[in-house]
Amino acid sequence: MKNFKYIKSLVCLALFTLVLTNCEGELESPVSNFVGFDINAPSAVAIPNNATESIDIKVYATEVASSDRTFNIIENTDATDLASPYTLPSSVTIPGGTNEGTLTVSITDDANLEFVPQTLAFGFENTGSPQLSIEVTEECPGTVASFNLTLDTWPNETSWEVYDLNGGATVIASGGPYVNPDDDFAELSWDYCLVPGNYGVVVYDSYGDGGPTFSVTGPDGSFIVPETAVAGSQSSATFTIN
Repeated sequence: MKNFKYIKSLVCLALFTLVLTNCEGELESPVSNFVGFDINAPSAVAIPNNATESIDIKVYATEVASSDRTFNIIENTDATDLASPYTLPSSVTIPGGTNEGTLTVSITDDANLEFVPQTLAFGFENTGSPQLSIEVTEECPGTVASFNLTLDTWPNETSWEVYDLNGGATVIASGGPYVNPDDDFAELSWDYCLVPGNYGVVVYDSYGDGGPTFSVTGPDGSFIVPETAVAGSQSSATFTIN
């Protein structure tokens, strides 16, 4: 039988859930590695046009440890559809002596980022804590208005234009005709950031028998231009953004 020098060694064996750094020293309770995101972490961010923004996100462990702890970050690729460039760190470190760390995510606005939210979702590896989802849009200094168009069974006859009517009539967007067979009765929508002023929309039917419908809605989904059916070769509407 092994000869234990100190009775305290027997105690160390019995208390197997405790961390023993030196059986002749003090016994310490193990530190929990549970970590989670700050409850005030951003759920939505708006990136200025053609700019790069860094978003600092606080993370917290349930307990303080004497040494640094590093936790791996895993992106949820099934839930992420953010198309513009972004940088997500592979890990975050909580320094020793505290239970708080900072994770920094960088997102760049380019042509792929518009005014419809895109999602960046990520979480901690093997911790069981809830993941964080951030809805990302381009920052709009005005009002986000949606031009909505429903095609008919002859989509190749439909085209449209959106006009800025401030100081003249300038086409700011256009589309059609639609030649894909799958476009029959398609419901389409485009979002525009509009500063206060007057605007117009025209929808054309080249055959002249009408059929498509269109509307303009605000960011809350309310109608700025009510749903309108194209009559004859074209229909138009004007509206004001305050």
